Amino acid sequence: MGALAELEKIWYFMKRDIVSFSTYKTNVALLVFTAIFGALSFAYLGQSSVNQNVTQTFHTSYTTYLIIGLAFNSYLGQALTLVQKTINPWALEEVLVSPTRLTTFIIGSSIWGFIWSTAVVAVYLAIGISFFGVILSVNVLGTLIVLALGIATFIGISMIGSGILILTKQGDPVTALMTIAISLFGNVFFTPQILPPFLQIIAYVTPPYYFFTCIRFMLLGSTIASILPNLEILALMCAIVVPVGYAIYAWCLKTTRKNGTLSWF
Repeated sequence: MGALAELEKIWYFMKRDIVSFSTYKTNVALLVFTAIFGALSFAYLGQSSVNQNVTQTFHTSYTTYLIIGLAFNSYLGQALTLVQKTINPWALEEVLVSPTRLTTFIIGSSIWGFIWSTAVVAVYLAIGISFFGVILSVNVLGTLIVLALGIATFIGISMIGSGILILTKQGDPVTALMTIAISLFGNVFFTPQILPPFLQIIAYVTPPYYFFTCIRFMLLGSTIASILPNLEILALMCAIVVPVGYAIYAWCLKTTRKNGTLSWF
């Protein structure tokens, strides 16, 4: 009887978690979509047309293309989760009860993450150059400009996602959808030109495509003038997303503080 009682308890605990999980239907849907689009990413990666498109567009090997994409994806990953990690509700208390400015706290809390991302980039590129014949001709100024715009844009997206997370308490559709956009449409693993036309349209309206297109050309010796159309679009996206993201996050924070639900996690 004792063993049966414990098994019954285990069943009720599991049932509780299932009910809790299924309550957040948006989160369940996002998990399914992430799995589907993740499978699609690697399916397209296996196509021989990938190499041909990379050679035609960037005039380099697929190995070089892929290593640059994987290396600099670490910056976007860091920026995309920055706000959730540094100014989430359970970390905000130390800011709200002190004279520290929110921007100061964000910068101070994020520096190490970007230093680590820089180390990751260095390791990727060093391995590529040493063992896989990767040849780079870095446009330093152009690289720094593209990095600044890309990181700022994704911090803005991170603020939007974190604001939604504060309101919903579980499930951040913005970050999840942007993660999908990076892997499938972002020009990280393959050029979007091999995708069906309706999927290519999605790629052309998301920031990752322009970031990875610009950063590759800058590491392969192109001039800033040669990437100006893509760079201007990335700059426009940055100019829109950053203030909108900050406004959304500030409003969500103000709303939850007013309702007394900030710490309801």
